[in-house]
Amino acid sequence: MINGLSLTNGLSSLNGLSMLNGLASVAGVANGVGLMTSASGRTTLAYLVRCALPTGRTIIKRDQNNVSYSFAGQIGVAPEWETGACDATCMEQVSACMLAHVNTTGQHIAIWLDGDSPAIGWGQNSNYPFQEGSFFGNLFVSPPHAYFCNGKDFDRGVVPGRLGATQVGAPYVNGLATFNGTGNLDTLCFSGAWWDCARATAPHDTDGFAKCSTYTHVVTVWRDFDPSTLYKISNKLSGKVLDGGTVVYEGAPVKQKTYVSSNAQKWTIRSTSPGRYNVINAASGKSLEIAGQKTTDGTALILATPSGQSSQLFGFTSLGDGTGYLKIAPASNSNVSLSPPPGSFKVDGAMIQEWSWTVSDQQEWQVLIAN
Repeated sequence: MINGLSLTNGLSSLNGLSMLNGLASVAGVANGVGLMTSASGRTTLAYLVRCALPTGRTIIKRDQNNVSYSFAGQIGVAPEWETGACDATCMEQVSACMLAHVNTTGQHIAIWLDGDSPAIGWGQNSNYPFQEGSFFGNLFVSPPHAYFCNGKDFDRGVVPGRLGATQVGAPYVNGLATFNGTGNLDTLCFSGAWWDCARATAPHDTDGFAKCSTYTHVVTVWRDFDPSTLYKISNKLSGKVLDGGTVVYEGAPVKQKTYVSSNAQKWTIRSTSPGRYNVINAASGKSLEIAGQKTTDGTALILATPSGQSSQLFGFTSLGDGTGYLKIAPASNSNVSLSPPPGSFKVDGAMIQEWSWTVSDQQEWQVLIAN
């Protein structure tokens, strides 16, 4: 049910939810019927109240068995709905907020929100560097209107259940294709090519949108790699992945090998500062490192005990072409990318090294959720 969000008829249709009465009133959310009769319905209501009401505000409702449940506010994009009606602005704000929270795996992922609601506001956060996408629509009409558009970084920092992670079963559809009749799931809102989309006014014009199609309340999501998710790091030319090996010692070389889903081929990616990451092997617990902190071409990529030194910190730079491929460079030398050596670009077991960046397929990598 995608975190409890069922959109067959719209949230205000046959769900015991009134747009004319306050959520806290008897008629606002009906006891014992609609959303209150199932676990998924109550989850939907939990997200709705979390978005609509601010921290410190709670409503209590009963299910069909007279069991009471508390639903707490957190964000507060429509505080007026606690005691009064939810108008068109309220419906758009709550809809955008709820869509922005959808995770099709049900996994909780940390995100940063930007939007015109005073409860959200504009402004970026360096701990969430990747602009995932924007969400807008109206979930309270039948059929519901639920749309997204990819942000400029939808293919970076992929996380389970979100845009760019081979997401399936989402309740929203591509807004560009819907309204413009063109485009596909890789079309970028933030390319500036959308005929009917307006950015927020400066200085927040890179934060998100003030308007998409006829919708004037849009929520933009920013994210980072999820530190609890295991990733595989795949080479564009060879299709092989970084492998830490089964016999690991301090300074052991990292190689490219055919993916077999072993823990030696899985990695956690943990932010240490904006744009800098430790890449830790799931089998050994050791960190990727450029040997000897050298900056010369051909220097080996090795495994070492995590120390936090710059040769163990890496940046992931998008190619900006919508393919999801990246340049991976150590913080000690941003002018290089990881690569198998010349003559062994496709060889299984070839050692990985740093080489001056030439925008070549063997230097490009894709970070995917490990299966």
